[in-house]
Amino acid sequence: MSYCDRRDLIERLSETGLLAVADDGDDDAAQTGEMAASLDRAIAAAASEVDAAIGPWTRLPLTDVSEWLRQRAIDLAAEHLAERKGAHVPASFQSAAARSRAWLEQVRRGEFRAPGVVYPADAFPLEQRRAGLPRVRSEEHT
Repeated sequence: MSYCDRRDLIERLSETGLLAVADDGDDDAAQTGEMAASLDRAIAAAASEVDAAIGPWTRLPLTDVSEWLRQRAIDLAAEHLAERKGAHVPASFQSAAARSRAWLEQVRRGEFRAPGVVYPADAFPLEQRRAGLPRVRSEEHT
């Protein structure tokens, strides 16, 4: 499932930035096919990272993508796209992707709930205790 689309990446990178990272022929012109393939690979890589974070907590694919997840996917896809061909990734892309990965890791560990995502266990109190990753309880809470 895609959490963002080509248009989102074009808006994030700008046409000039997109040309710089998607021009595989180094001819200052990104062909439509090579640009689309580059964008699709970056979007798929970002979707895999998002799925890994929310997969333990909800059924995939999601029917609705929240704005929060879309922004995380854009951050990750932009970095994946910018790092193609061993290129230097701008610090702004690196920091945005690192921040998104940290938030997604918190979601994966169950420390943070992804906004706008419906967790199936919400409707069933017994399942709330058993859903997701295993948790170790300290003796204070027993």
